Amino acid sequence: MTLEDGDPRSIGGYTLEGRLGAGGMGVVYRARSLSGRQVAVKVIRPELAQDQGFRDRFRREVEAARQVSGAFTAPVVDADAEGPTPWLATLFVPGLSLAERVARQGTLSVPEVRRLAAGLAEALRDIHRTGLVHRDLKPGNVLLAEDGPRVIDFGISWATDATRLTRTGATIGTPPFMAPEQFRHDTVGPAADVFSLGAVLVHAATGHGPFDGDNLHTIGFRVVYEEPDLTSLPDELRPLITACLAKDPAHRPTLQQLLESLSAPGRTALPRPPASTPPASTPAASAPDASTPAASAPDASTPAASAPDASTPVAPAPAPPAPVAPTPTAPATPAAPTPTAPAPPVPGGEHPWPVTAPAGPPPAARPGAARRRTPLIAAAALAVVAAVAVPTALDLFGDDQKGKGRGTGLGPTPSRITTTPSSSAGAPCVPGQSLLRGAGSATQRKALTGWIRDHTRTCPDDEVAYEGSGSGLGFMEFQTGKADFAVLNEPMTSSQSSWAERRCGDGRTLQIPVTTMPVAVVLHLEGVDSLVLDARTVAGIFTGRITRWNDPAIARLNRSVPLPAKDIGVLHHLGLSQSTLVLSHYLAGAAPEDWPYRPKEAMPVKTGEGVPAENVAARISGTDGTISYLPMGETKAEDLIPVRLDTGGAQPVLPDDGSLVEGAAKARRLHAEGTDLAMEIDHATRAQGAYPIFRFGYAVLCAPGKTPAKTPDARPFFVHAVDDDGRRTAAQLGYGALPKKLAQEVENVLERGN
Repeated sequence: MTLEDGDPRSIGGYTLEGRLGAGGMGVVYRARSLSGRQVAVKVIRPELAQDQGFRDRFRREVEAARQVSGAFTAPVVDADAEGPTPWLATLFVPGLSLAERVARQGTLSVPEVRRLAAGLAEALRDIHRTGLVHRDLKPGNVLLAEDGPRVIDFGISWATDATRLTRTGATIGTPPFMAPEQFRHDTVGPAADVFSLGAVLVHAATGHGPFDGDNLHTIGFRVVYEEPDLTSLPDELRPLITACLAKDPAHRPTLQQLLESLSAPGRTALPRPPASTPPASTPAASAPDASTPAASAPDASTPAASAPDASTPVAPAPAPPAPVAPTPTAPATPAAPTPTAPAPPVPGGEHPWPVTAPAGPPPAARPGAARRRTPLIAAAALAVVAAVAVPTALDLFGDDQKGKGRGTGLGPTPSRITTTPSSSAGAPCVPGQSLLRGAGSATQRKALTGWIRDHTRTCPDDEVAYEGSGSGLGFMEFQTGKADFAVLNEPMTSSQSSWAERRCGDGRTLQIPVTTMPVAVVLHLEGVDSLVLDARTVAGIFTGRITRWNDPAIARLNRSVPLPAKDIGVLHHLGLSQSTLVLSHYLAGAAPEDWPYRPKEAMPVKTGEGVPAENVAARISGTDGTISYLPMGETKAEDLIPVRLDTGGAQPVLPDDGSLVEGAAKARRLHAEGTDLAMEIDHATRAQGAYPIFRFGYAVLCAPGKTPAKTPDARPFFVHAVDDDGRRTAAQLGYGALPKKLAQEVENVLERGN
């Protein structure tokens, strides 16, 4: 492709010669250095270059990309993440992509597919050895060079949930080539890349994918529940590929097993795994590839990644399939009730709710349901069943971070759930409401899913879809009108506020807190079942100033506790992590002399060991003398001791629902009046019983007025989110509920609208 009129002619000393592709993140150019060396240069879009948060994440992508090198990847040769226009240059690989090769010349022969499989397995092995997971292996990301395939765009695995910049939704990937666990939001590890490898090989050998469909919802349903379409796949390849496409990650071969199978003369088969079964309502963790570190890194984006329509919902979180009623009026089978457990007492009676998963029958189809496609009806019914059985310990911070982290970052997985009406009186609904679309934080995705379920019980004609695509992308979707509201992990920046005013009209932007996201410091120390720390000691431990459990600073806070003369094993979250951001906010606010770093999603010090976020709880439980931090909802594992914080009050504070509500009640509005309810948290509070390690999550939406007439009104949905039922749902899912007074302020702003 030739350069377009608005394209630069050079960047970073490289002369641009033509376009190779474009995507939500930027444009990729073919370029040449002064010495004549050809490179591919990814240039970031100007509007993204102005966002400091995005710059931080792009810098992380560059750092991750530099780690990956091998015969079957395209190495980084140069980059500038700090200049006015950030860019990344990799070695130019001449040759068609696999997608172009199949489209132009037809399918590959069996020997060619075997060679391709071996090259891709070696490339993935190189990537996994660095602690990364690709998560977007697809024909467009495979270049066919003369000496073998090259995998490109591996840096996407290294950005947080807030920076997936192609509109493929809440999990990393391109839907027809994604693993089931990417749609289900389970822990995503190297086994997901093995599944994608199998899907890519199907495309190479047959010209079609194993789960093609005419919309994202259908594709997601097929990936999670149906057997792959292997029509015209040669028999010699079938055992190898079906093993890769096992629904259960634990049943897929490792990369080493694949390479051994491919290297054996005349051998193409691996033992066929057990028959695939639909996943249970409680997600199973992905099995790590035995040959590589089981690290799941945060998400980012690829410059030329496919960008499906963001408004199209994808298969929701799975549950055991139930028969679909043959007619619109046939009721579904009722779900079994879930036991109720009493909630801990709450100071002041803020939310004395039973901590129980809402139970009740799935809905009968409402009028008009017959017009929907069968997979959509089935997926909605399955989502209701999944919503009934809420686990006690949930992964609050997504595959965001899941860096992320976790990592977040992608495949669209909006929660489009329909349920039977409740008996709530006076609940706000919008007659004739069209589809309400939201996008943003993967960290808060479970809360949004619960609220959607609750809202549509009361308002069965209101349809809500949410894509946990990350705060950065979610705000871009809102800013450009592709989403009706955005959910953020931090208050809007000044730049985002300006964009929101352009979208909503002057004085019509509403920014409201909807959750709190708490983090607990946890440890495992044999012979100790309770420990008190303060902000200074926590900072000292994570900076390496305090290295022994019997250090005087710890002993002073625990005079009656026998502390061993044992080294402290410090574990922090690898890569970008929302939990790291929350902890660093607390330390910077409560112990600035001991923690002289600005709050960041990446641990700013090198003390201790970085561990993938999804593995932290298991590592602490199994290793004496270790300390780390986790979302509060993940602290129930055996042998984990949540730290009690000495905040200067009469008694140390244990992280629980009551102390979190008390801590949130001490926050104050940054703006005395208006519709911006951004909150300032006192992380150094000395108030009795107030827990200080949390951040608010926010929703950004428009009030009716200057928005386009057809824009759905999101206010009724968020009134449900902050009422007593919505606050209870947040608490059930491991988030912190808003204090009653703050929830009332939010309702007032939503009702007033300006």
